[in-house]
Amino acid sequence: MTASDSKKIFLSHKGVDKEIVVDFKKTLEAFGYAPWLDEDAMPAGTHLERGILKGMQESCGVIFFITPSFKDEGYLETEVNYAIQGKRAKGDKFAIIALQFVGPNGSVGEIPDLLKSYVWKKPKSHLEALREIIRALPISAGAVDWRSEITYVFSVHGYSRP
Repeated sequence: MTASDSKKIFLSHKGVDKEIVVDFKKTLEAFGYAPWLDEDAMPAGTHLERGILKGMQESCGVIFFITPSFKDEGYLETEVNYAIQGKRAKGDKFAIIALQFVGPNGSVGEIPDLLKSYVWKKPKSHLEALREIIRALPISAGAVDWRSEITYVFSVHGYSRP
């Protein structure tokens, strides 16, 4: 796989934020993107750092979900380092997308020093965050086309299933 063939998007986050990130993953998939999430991409027994490196190398970008719980240490530090390596190696074919989220009490996640040389956004909603992600990615979603069938259809008589 070459850098230009990659359609994966690495999703970097703190474990406690998994629910939010899974929601973004499902939404990105619905748009035709191929998000990379650790729990799905790495089977049991995978060496963590090698699995993360492979995921980053196979991606066209990384989204950092920087919440108040995000800390630039441990595996997250490694992901920041790998992202910068990816950007250097792939140039315009790799995006570093940092999104700074506000916590329920108004606190914000701290942007890691190494990511401060890249523009980051502080979206006011998840929908705004999604728009920023799509705008920043070096790839576009699949072509919009007519569906062959719709799973659940509402009619005058109620819901019907194929």
